[in-house]
Order: sequence, then C-alpha cells, then structure tokens
Amino acid sequence: MNRLLALFFVATVAGGTALGQNQGTRLAATSSVRSSGDAVTARSSNVPRPAPSRRVPARLVADQSLLESAPVEGEVIYEDSAEPMVIGDSYSPEAGLAAIGAGCASCDGDGCSTCGVGGPLEFDLCNPYGFDGRQLCICLPSHGWASVEYLMWYASGMESPALVTTSPVPTAQASAGVLPSATTLYGGDNNILTDRLNGMRVRFGWWFVNNPNLGLEGEYVGTANESETFDRNSNGNPILARPFYNVLTGREDAELVAFPSVVSGRIRTEAESQFTGAAVRFRRQLCCSSGCGISPLTCGPVPAQSRIDATLGWRYFELEEGLAIREDLSSLDTANPGSFVLNDSFRTRNQFNGAELGVMWQGRRGYWSLDSYMRLGLGNTRQMVTIAGNTQTTANGATTTANGGLLAQRTNIGTYTRDQFGVVPEIGATVGYQLTQRLRLTAGYTFIYWSNVVRPGDQIDTSVNPNLLPPENPTQTTFLNPRFAFQDSDYLIQGLSLGGDYRW
Repeated sequence: MNRLLALFFVATVAGGTALGQNQGTRLAATSSVRSSGDAVTARSSNVPRPAPSRRVPARLVADQSLLESAPVEGEVIYEDSAEPMVIGDSYSPEAGLAAIGAGCASCDGDGCSTCGVGGPLEFDLCNPYGFDGRQLCICLPSHGWASVEYLMWYASGMESPALVTTSPVPTAQASAGVLPSATTLYGGDNNILTDRLNGMRVRFGWWFVNNPNLGLEGEYVGTANESETFDRNSNGNPILARPFYNVLTGREDAELVAFPSVVSGRIRTEAESQFTGAAVRFRRQLCCSSGCGISPLTCGPVPAQSRIDATLGWRYFELEEGLAIREDLSSLDTANPGSFVLNDSFRTRNQFNGAELGVMWQGRRGYWSLDSYMRLGLGNTRQMVTIAGNTQTTANGATTTANGGLLAQRTNIGTYTRDQFGVVPEIGATVGYQLTQRLRLTAGYTFIYWSNVVRPGDQIDTSVNPNLLPPENPTQTTFLNPRFAFQDSDYLIQGLSLGGDYRW
C-alpha cells in the first residue's frame, strides 16, 4: 500500500512538471514574433493595440505610391479599424502588389462594400496614402456630383436651293442670273451654317442614401445662337439675281437685283440656328470591380476600378432655325422710277420628347479616368414651319405693302405643324485627370444624331408663278406656286468639350 502511494505521488509530480513546461512553451511561442525568409507581418495577442489612427510615416508624405518603394524594416503602418502591421526585412513591392490584388474588393449583391480595404496591407483604393488622397472611389456610389463643360461642336450644314446668282456683264438681260449657266453666290451646293457652335453643358446628380446603387441625374445642354450673313450691293455691275423656276414657261428664270441701266440693289440673307436640350434620368449601378493595375507612365502599381451603370429617363431636344432674304431695289429706268423692298422668311422649330435608355462605363487607373456612354432616345418630334413674305413699293412718294415676296407667296405663306416619330442616339467619351480628391479636369467627345427634323432651306419651293408677284394682277386661280410640303432631313451634331466636375 505504501509503495502504491509513493508511485502515485511520483507520477503526479512528474505530470504537473510536464504540463507546466508545455504551457510555458505555448506562452513563449505566442508572445514571440514569427520570422522567416518570406514573412512580412507578425501580430501578438499580448501586445497592446493602439486606437485606430491616420498616422502616416513621414516618408509617405511625398507624392509617391506606398507600393513604389519598400517600407523600412520594422515600420508600423496604421489604418482605420485595422491592426498594426510590422514590415519584415524580406518585403518587396512585387509581393505587396500580389497581396493587395488578392484582397481587393469586388462587387456583390449590395454593390462594392469596402472598395479595397481588407487586403494584407489594409490598402484603401479610394484614398491610398501613397497617392495623396486624389483617388475618387467610383466603385462605391455614395456621393453627389456636378460638372460644367464648354462645348466646341459642329452641326450638319443646312441645305438650300441656289438663292443668289451672278453673270458676267455682257450677259443679256433675259439670261442674266439664270441657272445653270449663272454662278451661284449663296446656297446651292454650298451648305449654310457650317461654322463651329459654342455652348455649355451642365450635369448634376446624387446617389440615394437609402439605396446607394440608385442615383438621379439632371442635364442641360445649349449652344449659342449661330448666325451667318451674306450681303451684296451693286449699282448694276456686277449683276445680281435671284433664280427660280418659272411655272408659266416651264424654264429656269431669275429676278434681277442689279443690272446695268435697269436696276440697282442690295441683297442680304441671314441664317441662324440654336440647339438646346435637357434630360432627367435615373442611374442604376449594375456591377463594378476594384483592384490594382500598373501605370504605363510610372511603371508602378496604382489603384484601378471600373463600373457599369444603366440609365433610364426622359430626354428633350429643341432645334430652332431661320432663313431670311431681303432685297432693296431702285429702278434705273427714268421712265419707270420707284423702289421696292422684298422680304422672304422661312423658320422652323423641332421639339423632341421621348424616353431615353442608356448604359455607362467608368474606369480609372491612378489619377486618370475614362467615362463612356451610349444612349438611345425614342419619342415624338413636333415639327413647325412658318413662312412669311411681303413687298413694299414706293412710287410717286407713296408706299404700299402687299402680302408676298418672291419665294414666299399667298400660296405657301402660313404656319404648319405635325408630329413625327423621332430617334435620337447619342454616344460620348470623357477623359479625366484627378486634381484633388473631389475636383477633376475633363476633356470629351460627343456625337448626337436626330432623325426627322425640318430645316428652313428644305422648305423653300423655287417654282414660282410670276403673276403672283405683288401687285397680283389678275388674280390667279391656276399654277398656284410656290407651294408648301413638309421636307424631312437628318440632323447631326458633334464635337469636343473641356470642363471639370466636382464630387462630394
């Protein structure tokens, strides 16, 4: 019995000693820093954790990436809601980049969650220290935006028939200014209104707080009133004329504005055009991705993100144009003195209202970004054409005014409206450079096509019955020309833009 007690005592002491040795070994292993040839971090549950901090090592204040130069051995990096990380002596930028790439966030059912935070280096893709906070997180839509752009656009020129012609002085009066032998000075094959359009585009919007994947955007675009003037004055030499087709003779003809010993005069044409538009659309984020890429400029790693949005909304466009022709004539025939003022005016207005569907892609790499979009508007185009004309005749000191000029007569004068189905596709791309965390400079290109619009030059009928010219005598009941009929055409507008946007 005594021997059994002795053996039990010895076994108990030996077991307690062994247990104490095992516990001491585990505590020592836990409190030590594990180090190996490729180890980059070590954490200890016994080391007090500092409060989350935004402390940045002094060497990172310079404008260079955290990944472009290896941290100093033993350096501690802090990040919000993250444990400190000690850099070992075997760290390399390549290893760090691979580690970050493995931890970069991606899109889930609720959109992008952390936008890059969570990798081994706790590297924030939206505001990385090494990139001095100039990176805007496009993957996580939790902000509003406003942009202003200066537009340098060009529109498709307005077509019109030949409106002013000339002929050499030896030409006979019956043939002066008559096509096709005459030379066209204005209209014809030379399109009208082909100069640059200057304008402005403003966009603004915000993402909903309760649903950060859904946003609302408004847009206004407008160009300055573009105008073009043609003005010629002659005492008879050179010859000036206005060509038309004579329905009574069935041949080309012309009205003389200036011809030696017959008439002197001045002819002036004015064309103008203005384009405006507005839109309200919802934006819905479809997918996005966050990661790390290589900058082609610095050959170093940079944050990279991309996203795709769908848009649905309402689009309005308006195109208002006019073409006016004025003649000031004085008779050089002493037997028939007098003066005349003729006015023809053609004005059009197109208003598009319709639904708009679109898709947008946004991507950024470092400080640079690229936005592109495609939109399609489907709806109604309200067309309006207004034709007016008059003639003032002064003879023997008395002035009378009659309805009708040359190409605008009682047979086509009036206001005409109709509705047509309209298709308005639009594409665009914008390159941006991030100046600050919120401010970005942009340069872009836009192309807009608008089907089924009416333009003033297309509404001119050059078939004229000379007996309808004021004063109309006798009253005509046949060959009622010129006449009006809607003539559709397509409208293209495109060009560059320069501006900036601000996000918050």
